[in-house]
Amino acid sequence: MKKLKITTLLFLTISMIGFSQSSSSTSVSDNNTLRLSGITGSGGNSAPGGSYGTAMRFVNPPRTVDGSIYLYDSWKNYPVVVKSKENKTFTLDNINFNLRTNRLVTKISQDSVFVLDMKKIDNINILGKVFKKIESEIGNRVFEVIYESDKVSILNFHNVKLVEGSVNPMLARKNDKLVHKQTLYIHNQKTTKEFRLKKKYILESFASNESEKKSIMKYYSLNKLSYKSIDDLKKVLANLDNII
Repeated sequence: MKKLKITTLLFLTISMIGFSQSSSSTSVSDNNTLRLSGITGSGGNSAPGGSYGTAMRFVNPPRTVDGSIYLYDSWKNYPVVVKSKENKTFTLDNINFNLRTNRLVTKISQDSVFVLDMKKIDNINILGKVFKKIESEIGNRVFEVIYESDKVSILNFHNVKLVEGSVNPMLARKNDKLVHKQTLYIHNQKTTKEFRLKKKYILESFASNESEKKSIMKYYSLNKLSYKSIDDLKKVLANLDNII
């Protein structure tokens, strides 16, 4: 499939947000700012009222916070492959996932990012992990897709929780801390339920009889896989048709 560069990424509706997080180690293409400014209508030749983005200012919280609101430590997650709902494929030089806002963003300068509009994107592949916006009983959110079929999907919801620090020296928790959280869900057209990495949940979700349960357990055993591992679950589900 023909890949188009970010310069042709005109189908995206994106927003610009400034942030003050340190990024001295990040290398950003100099031409990204000019090219994406044209897309957002913030360039000098844009028509009045034609902006696709809103400039915002980010103010650091007064207290020291350990951790990050972003899923990835590095912004250089190339290759990033973006597939539109029109079945077109694009590439980005960098990307990250804002866990607080549940949005995927690409950096275009040392202090600015653009928010990708997932309404027009089918999925984004970041180093083999596929992210997709899905309507579910728990809301219209961006999930990491662990497994997807016509009948059922296993979704991983990434978010962040703020754990407040304490003045008590015995707790060794002086600063506030951002802690990354993951919650798995099993999703179909009717329901969205929490899914756990346990033998019972896996067998009940993907085996319809005792024979299929034994086949799945045998596959786990022969390949020395763990029921508690997301990566091992991916291996099982990728071969599910052959296993059962």
